[in-house]
Amino acid sequence: MKHRLVIQKLGPIEQCELECSRFVTLTGFQASGKSTVAKAIYFFRTIKEDIVELIQKQAYHLAPVGGMEDNYDIGFGMFLEEGLKKFLCEKFLQTFGSLQMLSEKMQIQYFYTETCSITISCSKEENMQSPCKLTVVLSNALAAFLQEKNDRFSAAPKGIPEAEMRSLRTQLYQLFADNCAIIYIPAGRTMLTVLSQQLGYIYATMDDFQKRSLDLCTRDYMEQVLRIKPEFSEGLSGLIEYSVRREALPEKVLELALGLIHKILRGTYYCKNGEERIVLDSGNYVKLNFSSSGQQECVWILNLLFYFLLQQKQMLFIIEEPESHLFPASQKYMTELIALVNNCGHSIVLTTHSPYVLGSLNNLLYAHTVQPHSFKEAGRIIPMDFWLDFDEFDAWFVKDGMLDNCMDSEIHMIQNERIDEISTVINQDFDKLLDLQQTEEKGVVESAIKWV
Repeated sequence: MKHRLVIQKLGPIEQCELECSRFVTLTGFQASGKSTVAKAIYFFRTIKEDIVELIQKQAYHLAPVGGMEDNYDIGFGMFLEEGLKKFLCEKFLQTFGSLQMLSEKMQIQYFYTETCSITISCSKEENMQSPCKLTVVLSNALAAFLQEKNDRFSAAPKGIPEAEMRSLRTQLYQLFADNCAIIYIPAGRTMLTVLSQQLGYIYATMDDFQKRSLDLCTRDYMEQVLRIKPEFSEGLSGLIEYSVRREALPEKVLELALGLIHKILRGTYYCKNGEERIVLDSGNYVKLNFSSSGQQECVWILNLLFYFLLQQKQMLFIIEEPESHLFPASQKYMTELIALVNNCGHSIVLTTHSPYVLGSLNNLLYAHTVQPHSFKEAGRIIPMDFWLDFDEFDAWFVKDGMLDNCMDSEIHMIQNERIDEISTVINQDFDKLLDLQQTEEKGVVESAIKWV
């Protein structure tokens, strides 16, 4: 069973229901709700790690450790189930914004399996200034799991023993039918890159309230970048050299990934003594905050994809607008890199406005449909490592608060009319201008004939 997301009246989304394939593409006009859907997937897919964090904090509360007192004030003395519900209400607001903006008919549901699901809804609260309150409902299987784990762990000075944590995570992965870690790469990355030199200092000096004022997805992205940035001191080659899991990745995959990254970035990324640089083929370098807008937008998509490709840990990458500020050819290479990562066992959620990205995805889907006797020839055109399996892929068009599946089940591709819809307005204007010109030319000819 695939995971299933149901949304009713959240932000611009009026009603939607979608199954989460290993590769999900969301397209549509601005402010149509693509990011709302992507954030909802992020919200629910990270809950298993939220549970781990709450269990750790509960263990410290039960067995206080000197210097860890700040971890206690999260609502414990309550049961783990109550703690999770409270946590999810706060997390919801940090992800989607104020209650003031919510409809009292809002409801989002996520079904991990037939027995494991979570529902969050809004309801009117009488005699209160706030127009709504949030309610969290856990499925019986999840509630029973939390009751079983309540007060079951004790913390030593170094935390819960590693073997117990491994066992806990294994059980959570089975319960949620999900063993992916989640990376959210938001749109609007340029500003964070421009501030690359100061970003660590700015973030370190922010208090908890200021950090919570950032939306949760952006905050997690910043923390992820700051966490792994020092590992790029020797660039991608240094990552490969020091990776303990490198042997598990075929050499061909490494070569393809490095080739695509170089074509897109047109240089090599390094982080030397905290300074981010793009080193050009000539040997000269430019500081990242002075590099091109395309390089600034794409560099941390490329770094994160490659870093976790080497780690060989199953990931879900949620990537917003990977095409931003990129030349069409680079958009093609970016799409192929994302497909390569997907084919190495990782999952993808992609939002895009670009017909070049959608067209490239269609090429990769179509390549997978060629007959076996043509595999070799097709592989020379598009390497087989990029080909996408229709059965593991879904594309959705977001419009007027609804989601339409835009896959063509006969030809196993994204419907061309959906790709064309992105440029419909432009084409309509051109057709009107063409008709006008033809009308004027016809009038001139008729006048000339009449004069003669």
